[in-house]
Amino acid sequence: MRRILLPLLTAGLLALLAGRWRMAALEPVTLPAEPWNAESRFVQTRTGRVHVLDLGEGPVLLLLHGTARSLADWQEGTAEGLARQHRVVAFDFYGNGLSDRAHGLSYGSVLWAQQGIDVMDALGIEHASVIGHSIGGVVASLMGADFPDRVSHVITIGTGMAMDPAQIPIILPIIGEWSLGTRSVFGTTHSATHRSRIESGFRIAGTRAALLVYLRRQYTIDGFRLLDGVYEEIRAPVLHVSGSQDSLISTETAERLSHRTGGKFVRIDGVGHDVHIQSPERLVREIEIFLDETNSAQPASFPASG
Repeated sequence: MRRILLPLLTAGLLALLAGRWRMAALEPVTLPAEPWNAESRFVQTRTGRVHVLDLGEGPVLLLLHGTARSLADWQEGTAEGLARQHRVVAFDFYGNGLSDRAHGLSYGSVLWAQQGIDVMDALGIEHASVIGHSIGGVVASLMGADFPDRVSHVITIGTGMAMDPAQIPIILPIIGEWSLGTRSVFGTTHSATHRSRIESGFRIAGTRAALLVYLRRQYTIDGFRLLDGVYEEIRAPVLHVSGSQDSLISTETAERLSHRTGGKFVRIDGVGHDVHIQSPERLVREIEIFLDETNSAQPASFPASG
């Protein structure tokens, strides 16, 4: 048996190392000293340096991006639209975009929920309405459940309890390393500027390793947390938005999540998973309607955003 197992283990280890080498070869850049984007800046928090976009004035909206993306997603129209009536703060999760990559095996929704609170503290924000796309919606829900005194509203976009088929092979050892060792980005991009920004983040050392940690935690440690009443524990008003053509998280799956939170569900026709990029004006309108409705109906004891 040893004669069979030892060669297999050796081959597996060599394949894993080769996959890691392939990933590292696509990441020749270290974290920059200054943001590449004139609209954004770095903010030092208690848990690390975070890349932040901060626009407008008024009640605060905290924007959380999806898997393997960055605040660049929100720069495709939604951030500017929301900033007409609000202070809009978007940031890159640790391991993504231009934020730190020094968090070992902890990348995932629990870390990022704490990061959201740390960003708020660093910017002197007491309360915020938290808006998240895809996994960002999960993070927003965790913030609403775990930090109820800091979160005024929770808004999810394309979020639901479902396994993305594209992620299944990547969570497997060796296969995941080799798969990410061939990709300049992960997921869909929508314009030349958007793709350039996402690709720039993927050239930074440690990006793919952080993505693997997150994906594998999502279906294990962090995923189990979501089965334990997180959505039912949210005290803030909740809005769930879904694109009618979303092939990753179906509208039916997204709507089922609204049954767990007791929140409002809105379907936006003619768009897919990236509602915030494909139809920013319609999304902004639905968010503003929801905020107006719930702010007027909220009891005085519930903390207002801002």
